[in-house]
Amino acid sequence: METYINEPIKEWETIDTGWDHEVYVVNGNWVLRIPKEERHVNCAEQKLLSELQLKADIRLPTYRICKAPDGKEVMLYRYISGHPIHRDIPADARKEAAVQLGSFLTELHHVDTSRYELPKRDKVYYELLFEKIRRYYPSMPASIIHHTEKLFTVLQTEPMAVVHGDLRTAHILWEKAIGKIGIIDFSDVHIGDPAIDFAGISQVGDGFMEQVLCHYDGDKHGISQRAGELSKLGLFYDLLHNGPSSALLEEMESKLK
Repeated sequence: METYINEPIKEWETIDTGWDHEVYVVNGNWVLRIPKEERHVNCAEQKLLSELQLKADIRLPTYRICKAPDGKEVMLYRYISGHPIHRDIPADARKEAAVQLGSFLTELHHVDTSRYELPKRDKVYYELLFEKIRRYYPSMPASIIHHTEKLFTVLQTEPMAVVHGDLRTAHILWEKAIGKIGIIDFSDVHIGDPAIDFAGISQVGDGFMEQVLCHYDGDKHGISQRAGELSKLGLFYDLLHNGPSSALLEEMESKLK
């Protein structure tokens, strides 16, 4: 790895262990993303980010695909500074972040989907997801089952656009010193409903999603309506990954209303 970064490795910090990747900061300057499963890195993600760099006025990862000693493909990019965006940042900073985010999502969601070999989350995808979720019905209260059935009948699978796929607050970094946002972790990038990218943004609260939509060129009304429903999908991915713990079922009962 020292060959790739042209400096001796002195510091190695774990910053995230997600479902699909382990993420480390090396020497405080580099981010290393290692897939947990043996698989080739999707070069479409790298291509997409390279092209977005030319259009977007925000900070994005510039990936380099490297080979680890065990032969596994890993992703390396320069560390992007900043803190996860939150409801308590000053109003002027929140306004500027909304402008930048709205502009970026306009560019991203208007990318020509035919140019990238990305996974699709369409009707077939959601049918398979629903089928997996139903296997846990014996462990779920009737109220959760009822709301699950209701949610999957209203999920929108059109229109389709290139989306970040996991645009929660932890992946939107605000750097006060330069007044710029940075967006990280495109590992869930896919072709799907553009409203999914506003589901995480809505978590910031205090009307931030509405501020972003003011600077977004798209179906603002439809996205605003669907974002709330799509934000609930994270509960089901958690269910499939970790199983129906009592804590998760309690959270589902609270949020699936």
